Amino acid sequence: MVLRGSVYSNTLGMETGLSVITPNDYGQAKRYRVCYVLHGLCGGNADFSNYTMLPYFAYDKDILFLCPEVQRSFYTDTDYGMAYFRYVCRELPHLAKLVFNISARREDTAVIGCSMGGYGALKCALTAPETFGVCGALAPGCLFLKEYLEECRQKKEIDFPDFYGIFGKDLTCQPENDIIYLSQQLAADPKREKPRLFISVGEQDWLLADNRRFADFLRPLPFDMQYEEIPGEHDFYAFNEGIKRFISWWK
Repeated sequence: MVLRGSVYSNTLGMETGLSVITPNDYGQAKRYRVCYVLHGLCGGNADFSNYTMLPYFAYDKDILFLCPEVQRSFYTDTDYGMAYFRYVCRELPHLAKLVFNISARREDTAVIGCSMGGYGALKCALTAPETFGVCGALAPGCLFLKEYLEECRQKKEIDFPDFYGIFGKDLTCQPENDIIYLSQQLAADPKREKPRLFISVGEQDWLLADNRRFADFLRPLPFDMQYEEIPGEHDFYAFNEGIKRFISWWK
């Protein structure tokens, strides 16, 4: 069952789009696993229900999928604009527990995304591992954001003008937006539980080199991490295969 509508967010101060994908026999007899699905830069909350087999995966694996809308925010509390990260990472899981029959266990709560959404998924899981026990990143971008923004400052040019509104006119990478910093901080804290991480990227994906480098960075750290390179490019053919593999891995 696919439901599309909107939800009012106190964090954003407005209604925002939300797609909900449930098993066909969704009911009150049990607590379902839940997965928050984060769209890419040029997409929206309906992408995964339109372009992947997510409705079948919901039915086959008894998972409830929630797909929020964040525009081109890079899942960040933007310097000039909305607090989209706080909405996705904090407010939406709270609302979901009030409305849907989902498990509260962290091992039953996942976040997954593609490209910009892969960055957002990693950011959520590394920031709030007490909520998101499982993370899937499909060809995530901005893995080395601090380096990229520094290069942009030096060249005085940028590929994504959105970044000025997100990170400010000085293109400053704050620690809370830096995947490398978040990984290191969480890894160094023995008192905090670590999310399980699944990363997949297409063998012809333009982000392949960064994903390989990130996987190499993670391997010595105390994370349960699965990294896979699969046939494909930076598109929904590869993202659908990545979702399929992620769900098989998430047990």
